[in-house]
Amino acid sequence: MRVKLVVAGVALATLAACSGGGVPLTAGSTAPTAPASGASASKAAGDTMVNVVGGTGQFNENLNPLVQGTPNLMGTWGMIYETLMFFNQSKSGDVQPLLATKYEFGDEGKSLTFTLREGVKWNDGQPFTADDVAFNFLYRRDKKDLNAAGTNIVDAQVLSPTQVKITFSERMYTKLWDVAGNSYMVPKHVWEKIDKPSKETNLKPVGTGPFMMGEFTPQSYTLVKNPQHWDTGKPKIAGLRFWSFNNNDASLQALVAGQIDWGAMFMADPDKQFVAKDPAHNTYKNESHLYITNLVPNLTKAPTNDLAVRQAINLALDRDKIIDLAFAGLGKPVSPLGVVLPLFQDYVSPKHAALKLDYNQEKARQTLEAAGYAKDGDGYYAKDGKRVSLTCHLVSGWTDYISAAQVIKQQLKEVGIEFRAKEVSFNAFTDIQQKGDFQLLMWNAWGGPHPFYMYDNILNSKNVPPARQNIARYKNPAVDDALALIASTPPEQADTIKQAIYTIQDAVVADLPYIPVQQSSSLAEFRTTNATGWPSEQNPYALGLPFSHPDNGIVAKNLEPAQ
Repeated sequence: MRVKLVVAGVALATLAACSGGGVPLTAGSTAPTAPASGASASKAAGDTMVNVVGGTGQFNENLNPLVQGTPNLMGTWGMIYETLMFFNQSKSGDVQPLLATKYEFGDEGKSLTFTLREGVKWNDGQPFTADDVAFNFLYRRDKKDLNAAGTNIVDAQVLSPTQVKITFSERMYTKLWDVAGNSYMVPKHVWEKIDKPSKETNLKPVGTGPFMMGEFTPQSYTLVKNPQHWDTGKPKIAGLRFWSFNNNDASLQALVAGQIDWGAMFMADPDKQFVAKDPAHNTYKNESHLYITNLVPNLTKAPTNDLAVRQAINLALDRDKIIDLAFAGLGKPVSPLGVVLPLFQDYVSPKHAALKLDYNQEKARQTLEAAGYAKDGDGYYAKDGKRVSLTCHLVSGWTDYISAAQVIKQQLKEVGIEFRAKEVSFNAFTDIQQKGDFQLLMWNAWGGPHPFYMYDNILNSKNVPPARQNIARYKNPAVDDALALIASTPPEQADTIKQAIYTIQDAVVADLPYIPVQQSSSLAEFRTTNATGWPSEQNPYALGLPFSHPDNGIVAKNLEPAQ
């Protein structure tokens, strides 16, 4: 996988972090901080611009932080605009304060009160207040295209200059991440004048984050230090310059040549291809706990709406070979239950604890034949005169996924299933997802603070696009009921929540709504010649991927100029 637009950052806090009781986000409510670097910070911040891979193709000047899925510029989320809280995506259970220092659930989960950080200013000099926060949630409530996540906001009341109470139509114990960790705050004095936020490109963004918009061209743009930022002494660098490249190979060459400080490129052997080129300054972090790569079947169209066909595909995949040949062995074996392991091992149903994804070509053939399929003259299975012929859409340029599709094509051919890959642009791929105009896609299911989040996102019938990412168009009332039960159950009732998760896992095993390929890996690459203080395996203070938010803002403001 290459640099991808991320609809929502993935957090690894526990569901228990969502419980009420006036929870302070940290002792002393300080901001998340990187480990001290070994380099001196004596080099002036004005001397240091960090170079970042911003993507391929020309940039579109869009800095709208409110519309999920919008192709906004990298850094809009996290660097310019901030959330109330930060869920550390690299460290389970680590919830940190940003614009809020405390939260408390009330009314049996139907209200959430935030205490806000004092002394925060927007980058235009105006104060950040409780009025701004209340406006944000009411604006999302009233502008239907901004409430796609279904946060069920009823009201937002200002209790004091530093306290806001948000009321919901139902219990929201599982929605702390959505409300506090994935809702970017915008200034009332700017956005109250904007009637159609989904159409707004926001070319002069006013945020509270550590950086502000600088210069823009279709080939590169800059984010520069925000002198109004509330986190005293940060950022220490002057800013970041995001570069566009013709293709992924060009961006990789620039990284290896030392022209880029921060990237997220796939490499077959990062130690050999990157670290060995400059061992004193080149390093990387492998984020392998974030998402699952799936073959996504369209459950509303033949032949992928046939369970037997999905089961046969599932049995025909030699995932070890796919990971080795297409993903350079960097991926990990994936659970058939749709959970990221070992992170959520405690939520694996005892009934399915020993369940593995079998590679069994003969059983794949038997499954199709038992369902009435027979081989035609070309050796492919067909039924009622219609061959099992599959087209799988992929994003053009994602070479690892394209390679995986070629391996899958051969494996399916061996059992009598015709398969072809079709590469399209990212924009076309997104459109295909939204409209359901596909048989198969290769795409990712992103995690969250609890198994609930991935399950809710990709299995809840309410979350069929454009709402969220139930791309398969899966519908199962038992799953919907289990998700609703989890959402309405206080975190301390852990057994009730686990039983509901087990119900969902029963359905995942029985219905196979998604065909898992691997537990995916994303590499974040860093160079320390220009700046230090990057996250590492030893100091995972934030996720290291430049496109993941709000982690990217946490990382950028903790960088120090290299000596």
